[in-house]
Amino acid sequence: MIVELLFAEGNHVCSVCVANGNCELQDLAVEVGMDHVSLAYQFPERSVDISHERFGLDFNRCVLCTRCIRVCDELEGAHTWDMAGRGHHSHLVSDLNQPWGEASSCTACGKCVNACPTGALFPRGTTVGELQRDHKRLSYTAMAHHRRHHESH
Repeated sequence: MIVELLFAEGNHVCSVCVANGNCELQDLAVEVGMDHVSLAYQFPERSVDISHERFGLDFNRCVLCTRCIRVCDELEGAHTWDMAGRGHHSHLVSDLNQPWGEASSCTACGKCVNACPTGALFPRGTTVGELQRDHKRLSYTAMAHHRRHHESH
């Protein structure tokens, strides 16, 4: 039911998503045997931010998991991402609710893109079937950060 709610609340059309075949939400739907959505789709009007020169943000595909916020804060130390609003109005914001391309805190490291479980954060120019996530690189970075943090304390 929760997976169905995630699909119905956002605009998740796998066939035209950059993460099709490489999406944790899609994998979860297959794992739980969900082959259709029995709930009414909400069809929210959400924008796509492609103001960043290297990356894009499709608010339609964000499931509010906060991985991007955590990886930017805990691993990169840039604190670019945050959550704004409450409940149905919750949404991801960069810096002080600026377009991502104007966020002066962003280091363009791409860690948030690698951490995103859906096609919400993506490299610009990526088309369906091209998106590849490097989870091993992210795990290595997290492990190195953890070691460095414990050695300094």
